[in-house]
Parts: sequence; structure tokens; C-alpha cells
Amino acid sequence: MYLDSSVLVKLYVAEPDSAACSEGVAGSGIASSALAYGEVCAALLAKERADEITAEVRHAAWAAFLEDIDAGVLTLFDLNAITVRDATVVMEEVHPHVSLRTLDALHLATYRIANTGALYTADKRMKAAARFLEFELAE
Repeated sequence: MYLDSSVLVKLYVAEPDSAACSEGVAGSGIASSALAYGEVCAALLAKERADEITAEVRHAAWAAFLEDIDAGVLTLFDLNAITVRDATVVMEEVHPHVSLRTLDALHLATYRIANTGALYTADKRMKAAARFLEFELAE
């Protein structure tokens, strides 16, 4: 199953729908883009700045994220020129129906190349684009 960063974060810090996300990925191999390094870090830092989590929770969540990568629980697909080019194709394919942001297009391009089962995202634009592209979505 491919998870975008909005869902990955829910696996490492408590959010209202974290339990549902954990249940949704239970027993599945999980994958994402190498973008997750930056996006998960940024999300954790933003949560700390907003006083939603403590520095200690942020450090523990980041450590758990890295441990899952090292243990092979989470596979991150590298970005390369093919993926970046395909992201522009994705943006054009959904235009003008969905105003897709660059990082979301990169996730969708990675998903398309990785072919890892259903796509799990909490991002409304990414979900709309995935539906338009007829990608399998985890709900």
C-alpha cells in the first residue's frame, strides 16, 4: 500500500484518525516516496511549533519513522528524473479538473511507478486527482 505523507504522520503521532489509519495499513507492506523524509520532518516540526506535540514526542516519532525505514517496514522510492517527468504528465492529465500541487504530483507519479497496491491519502486534492486517474484508493 502506498501512503502519502499526510497518512504517514498519522502513524507516528496521535491525530483524531490515527487509529483508523493504523487499522487501514495493518498487515500491508507500506511504501511512499523519498519525499516523505522532508514532508514528515516538516509536519512534525509544524506540530511542535503549534504546541500539538512536544519536542520529545517529535524526536520519538522521527526515530520510529527512521527505524521503520531501516527495518524494511516502510519502503521509500527514490525520486529520479523519470519520476519528476512523470509528475508533469500527471499534472497535465488531471488539468483542468484538479489543481494539483507539485509535491502531490510527485507522490502520484511515484505511486504509478511503484505499483504497490492501493493509494492511501488524506489530502483532498491528491485524492481527487487519484480518482480522476482511476487509481485504486484505500478508504
